[in-house]
Amino acid sequence: MWKSRRPILNDYDTLLAQIREEVASGYCPPLTTNIENLSSYDVIFIGYPIWWYQMPMAMYSFFDKYDFAGKTIIPFSTHGGSGWSGTLEDIAELEPDATMVNGYSISRNNTATSRDGILNWLQGIGMME
Repeated sequence: MWKSRRPILNDYDTLLAQIREEVASGYCPPLTTNIENLSSYDVIFIGYPIWWYQMPMAMYSFFDKYDFAGKTIIPFSTHGGSGWSGTLEDIAELEPDATMVNGYSISRNNTATSRDGILNWLQGIGMME
């Protein structure tokens, strides 16, 4: 987790302005927690929302901090209509020695009815019988 340089924002427009500023400036917030045993995992699900057409800047900090070489990354995301927005390519570039499985991305407008789609996806990638 990372600590924002600002207080928690409950106003969408204010949050959007902060996201734009972070993206424009390239600000990657420092993470405030550590994953002590990442080396014990071979397959890692990584979820994030699409913010201003990319991963939250904290995700760049996350990929910079941890080495996923030899691991399988399974991405999933939510978005407001932009789909993956190139984030799969970003992850592949940040973690070239990892294997990436087909991910699942869903519009924020469809999350309430996403159960069957998610279960089908998990079955399709071999994570469920």
